[in-house]
Amino acid sequence: MSKNNPTDLNIRPRILYQVAKAAWEGQLFEQREKICQLIQSEFKDRTTRKFVANQIRIAMGLAATESEDVINEYDEEALMGMGSEPAVIANTESCRNCKDPACEKACPLSAITRDELGRPSIDQRKCSNEGYCLACEFGTLAEKSQFIPLINLLKQNTHKVYASVAPAFAGQFGAEVTAGKLRSALLKLGFSEMVETALYADLITIKEAFEYNEHVKEAQDFLITSCCCPIWIKLIENKFPDLVGHISPSVSPMIASGRVIKEFEPDAKVVFIGPCVAKKSEAQLPDLRGAIDFVLTFQELEAIFEAANVNPADGPDEENPVASWGGRLYARTGGVSAAVGTTLEKLIPRRAEKFNPIKVDGIPDCTKLLEDIRAGKLEANFIEGMACKGGCVGGPGRLIPPDQGTSHVNDYGNLSSARTPVENPQVYSILAKLGHYRDMPAMTGTSKMAAILARKLEPNPGSKQ
Repeated sequence: MSKNNPTDLNIRPRILYQVAKAAWEGQLFEQREKICQLIQSEFKDRTTRKFVANQIRIAMGLAATESEDVINEYDEEALMGMGSEPAVIANTESCRNCKDPACEKACPLSAITRDELGRPSIDQRKCSNEGYCLACEFGTLAEKSQFIPLINLLKQNTHKVYASVAPAFAGQFGAEVTAGKLRSALLKLGFSEMVETALYADLITIKEAFEYNEHVKEAQDFLITSCCCPIWIKLIENKFPDLVGHISPSVSPMIASGRVIKEFEPDAKVVFIGPCVAKKSEAQLPDLRGAIDFVLTFQELEAIFEAANVNPADGPDEENPVASWGGRLYARTGGVSAAVGTTLEKLIPRRAEKFNPIKVDGIPDCTKLLEDIRAGKLEANFIEGMACKGGCVGGPGRLIPPDQGTSHVNDYGNLSSARTPVENPQVYSILAKLGHYRDMPAMTGTSKMAAILARKLEPNPGSKQ
């Protein structure tokens, strides 16, 4: 399973595989000690049992403890749902061997601090859960997984379970793995259906085109977008609360997919699969909770595929209804701007003439742009921000480098038969099911779809201007 150097202390890939395999075979509780011994023996001269036990706990979605036990009497219930705070510390003692704390350097929001003994802690008020710190070579910082209750759900077959797959999937599981092949692999795991999150990005694109038309009237007006990036939104809420009123009040395509699916099938379960760790926190925000039941990264899905002996490349290529070119481009920097711009040309051509977007990625560059906006040094009227370099394809849960991801996403987008959401028949099918049988609804008023796609954004308490 391991793709890492065997001397690498980051044992997460091996543990993910072993935990997923045991869970898939229904032997997780029986095998937990065997997994611990197997992994520990590989690192017996450099790690403690507690460190390995905590890594297994985190892979199971549990919090780290000071005990050497993998499971305690309170854990079985905790394994049945989503945990909070995805980025956690596995073992502070291992940090004493760290001479160059990459986690602190990688954290753009200075959320990681150390005490007098060098032990780290995460300030959850600052942490955006974007996952940059997870590159720690000691594996001290790790990301909680949610696939244990998901595997149980798939095995029980008591609910329809939909996989909402982010458009950044293109190329992640191999260049030959098309949307249709990935769908076949997910169906083999037990999912009821796979949908493109990009289809719901199409709906958001239409809403944001109308939002732009309503809110950008004068030369000084502007609209902040990229609701698909929870880190970008949190950055504005925390550090630039005076700009919150300029954010498009739309949910992310992930949340939209869950809300729309559950509007039609209230008892369905929806699993988002993508490259973003922060989506695990977004799914639990008070005003968004309930739309998405579980979140998996591509790395976690790869572990499940290997544990279940499912190779996506070997399956039939049977694709379900697809998204537009614009919706698929949400996965890379500049994609949202391109999607909204081309949609404006179709919906409100006269307003498209004044459309002046600017795009930025990476938290430092996002912060600089927001500072410029606050200082009045900006001439653009449509602001797209993405926290990861390259956009979603640069997320920490990816399997391939961002530049390769961008190339695959561009190719994937070009395969779509519809360039914009306005030309996508699947959009009209969804709208018709919600009672919109004639003209395209503005999606910014009081219609059913407007309510599904809307959220209320407010500055976080204690945020600084």
